[in-house]
Amino acid sequence: MRKFNFARGKDRLLPTTVWYPARGSSRRSKGHVKLDAAAATGQYPLLLWSHGFYSNPQMQEHTIKLLAEAGYVVVAPTYPYTKKDAPKFNKYDVPNQAVDASYVITQMLKHGNPLAATIDAQRMGAIGHSGGGTTTNWLFTGKRDPRLRVGVMLAGRPTTTYQGSPVPLLFVHGDKDPVVAYSQGRDSYRANPWPKAFLTIKGGEHGAGTGGGERGHHQAITTILDFLDWALNGDDAARLRLEQDATLVGITSFESVGIYANAASATTTSPTATATATMPTTQAKALDRSGPAG
Repeated sequence: MRKFNFARGKDRLLPTTVWYPARGSSRRSKGHVKLDAAAATGQYPLLLWSHGFYSNPQMQEHTIKLLAEAGYVVVAPTYPYTKKDAPKFNKYDVPNQAVDASYVITQMLKHGNPLAATIDAQRMGAIGHSGGGTTTNWLFTGKRDPRLRVGVMLAGRPTTTYQGSPVPLLFVHGDKDPVVAYSQGRDSYRANPWPKAFLTIKGGEHGAGTGGGERGHHQAITTILDFLDWALNGDDAARLRLEQDATLVGITSFESVGIYANAASATTTSPTATATATMPTTQAKALDRSGPAG
């Protein structure tokens, strides 16, 4: 794990924590994070993690570490006006957070950043929960970042029209969410004309899928990893096992559009648009999914 002090202007301080595959024995290190650990050899996909309202990345470290241990560089900024204990909380700042997210990605890729060589800039995506899920949605709509090749929204809200080249998006939502209504997640899914999937956690509330003890957490994490491995690493076996891994009778249900159209491409048609997204056709660098996170 490394910490950075980025800023996009004096009023937008963006302290950022990064979890990443680290060198060392997974038998000794898995589950334990070492500050400034040496990164594992090779290049890995980047995931920009956005936290929710009254939160911060450390509050979702359990899920973030699972992603890093699976072979992802997880970059998690703390947003100035929606973080835990923000002196001036502002829920309307979310579109600006998407711009912050893109800025942080740019800083991570700059020459001289100690982790820049660890990141594969051709394999990047975004993921977030609640207000962070909405921030992630903005990155594919009104604040589109064309560098991103996949998005995962947990309990997020709709934003504006999806823009740019189509990429696969995964939506995860508990159908008993008292904070962000399940119907809002469904609205985002319906509005998206690209290859997409929706995981419903039955009886799940607002934290559904984000914590080890939460209902449907295993199915959510497995589905997210399958989706990311397909979209960023060209793992077609992950695509094919999505529905099976996502579905547990009485706990979760899964639906998709355009995911199973073709092994190399996914096509979907909405009442307003037809979109085709080309997936990687060759396997990416092999990832040691049992490695420790730094």
